Amino acid sequence: MQIHVYDTHVKTAEGKYLHFDVLVDDKNVSDVGHFVERYLQTKGIVAASVASASCQFCHSEAANSEVQQSIQTHGHYILPISGC
Repeated sequence: MQIHVYDTHVKTAEGKYLHFDVLVDDKNVSDVGHFVERYLQTKGIVAASVASASCQFCHSEAANSEVQQSIQTHGHYILPISGC
């Protein structure tokens, strides 16, 4: 399965920094923003407390079995990198 990687950076009003990737397949590209919001909510971060955020396409690659399973089940996979 070929997936697309969206490099995401979020800084909250309190100064917390989160860096994570959102991995999706072709049919879920349009939902990346929704997946970011939902992930932030699981961290207790609501849109009103986000000082800045960026989510940009980075590259495409082949997915391993764990990522494939998550995308097939949930439509995406979140790869925490920093502050998550």
